[in-house]
Amino acid sequence: MSEINIRRAVIGDYTGVSALMDELHHLHVEARPDVYRELQTRMSYKEYEQLLGTDQRYLYVAEMLDNSEIVGYASAQLNVIQNVDLLLDRKMLYINEIIIGSKHRGHGTGKQLMQVFIELGKEIQVDSVELTVSTFNTGAQAFYEQLGLVGRSSRMEYIL
Repeated sequence: MSEINIRRAVIGDYTGVSALMDELHHLHVEARPDVYRELQTRMSYKEYEQLLGTDQRYLYVAEMLDNSEIVGYASAQLNVIQNVDLLLDRKMLYINEIIIGSKHRGHGTGKQLMQVFIELGKEIQVDSVELTVSTFNTGAQAFYEQLGLVGRSSRMEYIL
């Protein structure tokens, strides 16, 4: 396996990022066709372009050094909770997605992307780095637990 470079995403990464988003969405459609709709493309070029320009949004790619293939993508945003009667004021870095292409898993790329967000969280002085993972995605759950993340809540449903 080639060495991986983790860097901020740029507009030229759209094709690789889009393919990874499509792969992740397909996983969700297969696991929960009662919830997720099949799509041609999960993220449009315009949506990607807008995300790149959004304040306090952080997009990274994992790129193979030998051929510049985008094999991973991750995005997160800074969320600030203030002046909510029920909650303490706090800052969190919320990870929207971490995706490693299925052919490239198990080589430490996901761990590198998580480490980028942990270091970013320290740099911007957040109280926590958080994410949501679907219960059907047991591989991702195990991965996050291995990295020290702990469950904080569960969303449950009764399907009618």
